[in-house]
Amino acid sequence: MSRTTLIITILLLGATSAGAETFNQKPYLPEAGVSVLTRSVANQQFGKNLFGDPYATVVVGNVDVYDRFPYIEARYFQVVSDPQWNRLLMGEVGQGLFAHDGTGDAFGHLSAPRGLSSDGRGRVYVADTGNDRVLVFRTVTEFERITLEPVYAIDGLSKPYGVAYSDGGTPFDNADDLLYVANTGRNEVRRYTLGNTGATFTAAIGELGSGDGFFAGPMAIATGRRDGVNCDDIYVADAHNGRIVRLRDTGSSLAWNGAVKHGLGTVTSLDTDHWGNVYAAAPQAGRVAKFTASLLSVASLAGGIEHPRSFHAVFANVTDHRNGTTRRSGQGSGVLVEEWGGSSGLRMVGLGVELKDASASGANGASVSMTLTDHAAVTAEIVDARNGQVVARHDAGLMTAGPQTIRFDNDDYIAAWSSGNYRISVQATSTYDGGLVGSVEVPVSLNGAGGPALPSRLTLHGNTPNPFNPSTTIRFSVPAGSPRPYSLRIYDVRGALVRELGSGQIGGGTHEVRWDGRDGRGAGVSSGVYLYRVAVGGESLTGKMALLK
Repeated sequence: MSRTTLIITILLLGATSAGAETFNQKPYLPEAGVSVLTRSVANQQFGKNLFGDPYATVVVGNVDVYDRFPYIEARYFQVVSDPQWNRLLMGEVGQGLFAHDGTGDAFGHLSAPRGLSSDGRGRVYVADTGNDRVLVFRTVTEFERITLEPVYAIDGLSKPYGVAYSDGGTPFDNADDLLYVANTGRNEVRRYTLGNTGATFTAAIGELGSGDGFFAGPMAIATGRRDGVNCDDIYVADAHNGRIVRLRDTGSSLAWNGAVKHGLGTVTSLDTDHWGNVYAAAPQAGRVAKFTASLLSVASLAGGIEHPRSFHAVFANVTDHRNGTTRRSGQGSGVLVEEWGGSSGLRMVGLGVELKDASASGANGASVSMTLTDHAAVTAEIVDARNGQVVARHDAGLMTAGPQTIRFDNDDYIAAWSSGNYRISVQATSTYDGGLVGSVEVPVSLNGAGGPALPSRLTLHGNTPNPFNPSTTIRFSVPAGSPRPYSLRIYDVRGALVRELGSGQIGGGTHEVRWDGRDGRGAGVSSGVYLYRVAVGGESLTGKMALLK
């Protein structure tokens, strides 16, 4: 085990405000003003090349949230495989880099390690390709030092290039943990049930060929996810057939569930994010392609990157000590491994959302169609092009990546309107911490006239967006008449008052009040479900909303 002292931050994780893009490149070494960790930077900063030919990466992260200083503590470290130098390189944020080649441990020397995966228990799975095996390591942290301790090996493989861990749908219960292996030398995918001291082979699919049930060089593999938890989808990059295959784990077997030709050349890495979107690194095409869980192409990262070998979506165990919960959560960031050279190497990438190919229609009620590039909370407004007045607002809630359509109904109109030119403004707020917002505006012509009718009694229209992060707007309508006493208060699920948003006298009409996710002291509240109660005169109504951080 050798060490190179790391003086500056190696990783900058967590979303920050940025432009509305699916991929937002970030500085890799921000304190040094370095955008990309390259061979040139490594020699300048450390006096070493660091890598021969980096191939894949994983990040193991833990975040602790408190109700007092320091409020948030986060520890991340990264592992990178280097098949040319037969070793792994790993480093904790802001501390050090350590090279591990197997010398002196129970596994012995590594040989051309490639694909990597990790779980929520601090284990790292390594495709030790040249030794025809997969290795399971336990990560151990002591003060500022990170080490890999051998747990067990999975032998009897043939040139495995890819590994993918699955939590079986229960992130913190290891009884149903699984590992899928792209066993490249035998053109198959194998499934293993993981134990504490060994793994058991339980299923396989594939042999050499080009049709359903066949592979010709399975190079990479990833497991599907829904809301941060693994599901029964498995994705395989089938190199010589030029396709991404979708498998389904039925429990008793691995079943073929379709394939999509991608035209990207060889795909050397697959990974999925918190919502199950798929990322494929294609060095020959010079791009990282993003697909929905059903393998519909929605975006790509290209231009300014060189021969990307791997893209890894960062996850962490987030423990909230304020309410005693722990969840497995995507962090809204990814690490890109490129060809190691003078201007390319390792990059940090933020994950955001865009709205593409938007079009609007005013026939049979206004509507807008577009393609979302990520899971997001979506709202749409009809705006009078003459004076900028908002005449309708629709909260579509959470929408998945892919083609989507929003239709306005009568209850969405909040102001009088007549025939003329309008524009529909759509906003998509990322569900990742930081809430990056993508937006688009498209023109639309409306015919006729209309407007909202005031209700005969207090009416609550809900809050937009919901779920939300970092803010939401509560909308309600008050019957016509003279001003009367009112209040709007936020409560937690236990009934404790969080904040009073408004009070005093209020007149008839439709009203909107914004909540920024803070309590009465100005402190941000934790993720969870909250209640809001609006009271006007002798009437009161209660709504429910969810804050997702």
